[in-house]
Order: sequence, then structure tokens, then C-alpha cells
Amino acid sequence: MPFGGVESLVGRTVLALLDGDVGDCAWYEAEHLLGQRAVFELVTLVGYYSTLALQLRVFRVDTPVGAGDY
Repeated sequence: MPFGGVESLVGRTVLALLDGDVGDCAWYEAEHLLGQRAVFELVTLVGYYSTLALQLRVFRVDTPVGAGDY
């Protein structure tokens, strides 16, 4: 089932953040539908997990023993 409404907006915003920036139109749409606080939290979460992923790659962190496949 494809996402619609707010879920679709969040997905597009996350993809734009991962590409490096959110355009003005996308920013205004996100701020209008989600509110400034929610957009701030979304940007913070994407930034946190992007940083964490970078650190895990750079420092070659292995999967914990017994973690299995996800």
C-alpha cells in the first residue's frame, strides 16, 4: 500500500535531507503540514542516524555475535 498524505511528505523530506538539502517549496510544505517543531525533530533524527551510520562504516563496526540476520 503506497503512503499518502503526511507519511508521503515525511518520506520525501527524509530523502531530500539524505540528498543534502530540502528545497524552499518542500520546506514550506513540511512546515505547514507538520509544524516547525516536528520538522526540527525530523531533521535532527535524520542527522543523528546519518552520523551514526557514517561512524559505523568508518570504524568498521561488526554486527554483534548472535545478532543474526535482520
